[in-house]
Amino acid sequence: MNNKVSLLQMMVALLMVFVFITLTDISLILGGVILPFTVYFLVKLKHESNYHFWLTFVSFLIPAVFLLTATVWLWYLLLYLLAVVLHRTLTQNMSQELTLFYVTAALALGTLGGLNIMQWTGAIRPLSDVYMNFRDWYMGQLDMYGEFAASQMDTGLISQTLDQIFISLPAYITLISFVLALYTVLMLRLILKPSAVKLWEYRSFKDWKFPRFILYLFLISFIVSFFTTEGTTFFSTMNNIIIVLEWVLYIHGLSFAYFFFREKKMHVALSVLLLIPLIILKPLTLLIGIFEMIFRLRMLIELKRK
Repeated sequence: MNNKVSLLQMMVALLMVFVFITLTDISLILGGVILPFTVYFLVKLKHESNYHFWLTFVSFLIPAVFLLTATVWLWYLLLYLLAVVLHRTLTQNMSQELTLFYVTAALALGTLGGLNIMQWTGAIRPLSDVYMNFRDWYMGQLDMYGEFAASQMDTGLISQTLDQIFISLPAYITLISFVLALYTVLMLRLILKPSAVKLWEYRSFKDWKFPRFILYLFLISFIVSFFTTEGTTFFSTMNNIIIVLEWVLYIHGLSFAYFFFREKKMHVALSVLLLIPLIILKPLTLLIGIFEMIFRLRMLIELKRK
């Protein structure tokens, strides 16, 4: 046993886990807000004693299996998974961008895998049934409202839009996972800064760049999507892949735009201000990211600077 870990520290970590589970059960938003603070205590505990970290996991896991709902139990497992991944990135001296990738992958795959397992075991209702019930109720409300509306609503278009959102649910879960990962990593950077834990290598947003194979994967997926039949599983898979890759290229485009502004010796405030239209105009920023990867504009600018 590690003498550096006191009983009080273990109790505080368990208390934070309990608070996280309670708030997550009330609202996912509240759970997301407190997530970095709970992870901090778990990462700190694992950094000082791996034995005590897993001891808290097992001691809370047994009552959690019998007393908590299936969805809350999933958030509990994701919490410890996130703590393990973050601790690993810290001990391996990984960069902040790579940490974001691993944390996003852990959250997205853990959530999707957990939901599929719970549906398969019958712990929760199939999401397709939940969605169909919601869509029928929502369309019924629209039909009732349409009787009193001054203009006719295109309920068919609304229904198709809802179907498209549900089909793209894995992609949106991945995007939400990235936002949650970014928030968690940035908050942990602030919380861990005064401690002795060596933080991730920090790079300015202008230095963020993704490998070129992302572009190849996007182009291949985009072309293949033209030869798939709408409504099939393969079509849904390709659609989800394209949505995620579009957001990656979008972030890449924003990063390059910020890099370009800073290379022109613009003030930080002015550079951020110029990014606002690009944040809003996603198609334009997406094209910037694609063209940067095709023509390697960043590399050309850097070579010219040298």
